[in-house]
Amino acid sequence: MSRHAEYDRNTVVTQATAVFWDKGYGKTSVGDLVKATGLQPGSLYAAFGNKKGLFLEVIDQYNQRFIARIRQLRADEGPAIEKIHGLLRQMVDEAAAGDADRGCLNVNALLEMSRHDAEIASRLRGYNAELRKAVAWIVKDAQAEGDVPPDRNANELATFVINNIWGVKVMCKSRPDRGSLEAIVTGVVCALRN
Repeated sequence: MSRHAEYDRNTVVTQATAVFWDKGYGKTSVGDLVKATGLQPGSLYAAFGNKKGLFLEVIDQYNQRFIARIRQLRADEGPAIEKIHGLLRQMVDEAAAGDADRGCLNVNALLEMSRHDAEIASRLRGYNAELRKAVAWIVKDAQAEGDVPPDRNANELATFVINNIWGVKVMCKSRPDRGSLEAIVTGVVCALRN
C-alpha cells in the first residue's frame, strides 16, 4: 500500500515563498527549503520534481493571489480611481509597517532569472499580461465614471500603474520615508486623471 503525503501543499508553497523571497532563487538551497517546510529532500522532489518546480509553484501562487486581489478590488463598491489610489496607499502602509522590505517577488525573479531561464521568464510574462488586463478593467471603469479621460489607452495606463507598483516595491527595499512613497502615489493618481 502506498503512503499518502502528510502535508498541505499550499502551506509548503507558502513556506518556500518566504525562503525564495528572502534569498532569491540562486541562493536558496534544497537544505533551506527542507528547513523551512519540514519536508525531507525526497518528499520535496517527489512533490515538486526539483527546486525549479517548487519555485514555479511559488510564482503561480503569488501571482494568482495578487491578480485575485485586483479582480476583487474591481468588484468592490466605490469609484474606480479610489480603488487604484487605495491599492497604492495600501502599499505605502505596508512599507511604513516594515512589511515590504523584500520588494516584489515578481520583480526580484525577473531581475534574477529572466535572462537565464526561459520557462520562468515566460511564466512571469504571462502573469504580467494577466495583471495588466485586470488593472486595465479598473482603468476602463474610471474612464466610464469620468475620472480618467476616455480618449487615453487603458492598457497603456494599466502598464503605467503596474510599473509604479513595481517601482514602489523596489524602493521599499531601501526603506524610503513615507513622504516619498506618498508623493509617488499622488503623482500616479494625478497622471491618471489628466
